[in-house]
Amino acid sequence: MSVSKAFAERPQGLTRSIYRLPISLYRLGWGGYFGWLPMLVMTTKGRRSGAPRHVMVEFRRHGSKYYVFSAWGDRTDWYRNLLKHPRVTIQHGKHAFAADARPVQDNAEALRALYLFTRNSRLYELLFAGINSAKAADLNTLADVAQEFTLVRLEPNDEKPELPPVELYDDQTRQMANIFALTIIIRFLLFLIRLALPVKHGRRK
Repeated sequence: MSVSKAFAERPQGLTRSIYRLPISLYRLGWGGYFGWLPMLVMTTKGRRSGAPRHVMVEFRRHGSKYYVFSAWGDRTDWYRNLLKHPRVTIQHGKHAFAADARPVQDNAEALRALYLFTRNSRLYELLFAGINSAKAADLNTLADVAQEFTLVRLEPNDEKPELPPVELYDDQTRQMANIFALTIIIRFLLFLIRLALPVKHGRRK
């Protein structure tokens, strides 16, 4: 697989913490507020530890199937985990369910998944152009390099999830976070109200 220098290294330090921030929001119990976003928490089984590992990934849906991809290719831990243990747990908003994860190996299916990501998204066109051997990321060029991308198909099933969804923080932590968030919202609303009030010119005598 061809990977650009921009994606040669996996995120570390602060960058990794930023990537994991959405998982913290799920742990606060706020996941239900983000069900409208094309983001899901995927829980894989550690290939060495056997422990649940959570990762937030962006997805595109085609029928009942979910497609995700790794910008860092097959070196990503979650990808290596699902190769050994393909049964995963998906958490999207308030819902959590079991799914079977399989690498996309068919070129036509890969192209269809890539199109779902690039459709109406200049950002993904630039991203895909940077991590493959083509000079652009339109349908014509992607058809020739679709096999270079690390794509995964997630197929939900009706079985009970084997891996647990994201574990919530303790009650005290969640209560403090709710109070903090409410305070920020109130202050923001007051700020908007001040902006909406008419400005009085001159000074009182």
